[in-house]
Amino acid sequence: MSTSYDALWWAKVQSAGVQQVDPATPPVAGMIRAPEPDGSSVWLVPAMPAGAGHGVLEELGTPPVAVEQPNETARVLAICVACCWRERSEPAWPGTTATLAQIKAVYAGLRGRAEQSSDLTLIVGGLRRLNGTGWLLWNEKAGEVRLGPRVIGWGPAQLVGLREVCRVLPEPPAAVLVPRAPEPPPADPLPDASVASVASGGELDE
Repeated sequence: MSTSYDALWWAKVQSAGVQQVDPATPPVAGMIRAPEPDGSSVWLVPAMPAGAGHGVLEELGTPPVAVEQPNETARVLAICVACCWRERSEPAWPGTTATLAQIKAVYAGLRGRAEQSSDLTLIVGGLRRLNGTGWLLWNEKAGEVRLGPRVIGWGPAQLVGLREVCRVLPEPPAAVLVPRAPEPPPADPLPDASVASVASGGELDE
């Protein structure tokens, strides 16, 4: 594959973050492919150099956890990992879907107190920041979250540490997912010939 093709995709990632593309999209040099569980698409995620510092990550267009409220954001990410990465002997990606109710429960348990109204503002702020940087996939309307494609780059050493973090966090309650309404079938792009005839002033055949 030409270097111009690779450069185009790197430019897209640097300007807009990790990219979700058709599975038939050819590989890009230096990027990991994170397939969606249903195979409908893949994410292009830059492969991070071992020990890459903040400056290198910024240059590659993949900054670490958002600098804004870093402690709170890191806390929300850890809780989401605990809720979404249930099979911890397996890779973290793609994980499972967790709910806002689960995250709130673990957050309150981590704080050692009952849930408070202010928790929601802090949690949603962290979810939005992590969604914007590709660490999470946050569906705000449904109140559901998944691990983002960037977690596919976590190596064995990072996963060992994350397993320990998950072990000490409060156990999340069972997820209660909202059933999805079936998608309506797409409209027929070509109207029936008889309807088109009537619309144009013609008559239906007897």
